[in-house]
Amino acid sequence: MRGELHTYRIHLGSGNVLIAPDDRYLCIVPASDGSADGQAGPPAVPYLPFEGDRMLAVILCKAVMLADDTAITDPVITAQLGQR
Repeated sequence: MRGELHTYRIHLGSGNVLIAPDDRYLCIVPASDGSADGQAGPPAVPYLPFEGDRMLAVILCKAVMLADDTAITDPVITAQLGQR
């Protein structure tokens, strides 16, 4: 998938994100309580038709967040994206 800053690949088994073309690992960790505020990880998803599939929810949240990568404000993630 492509954002404004980079092209990303999300592994469907693990949810890990790689930044193309050099396959740099991008560390994005979901909030530990399952909810997120858009700052520390993927945004919370209110309802999913495939409820109970946590990995798919994480993958979709990461994809939505990275599609608009210029709007990410978390300093840990922006540093990895080279936006400091």
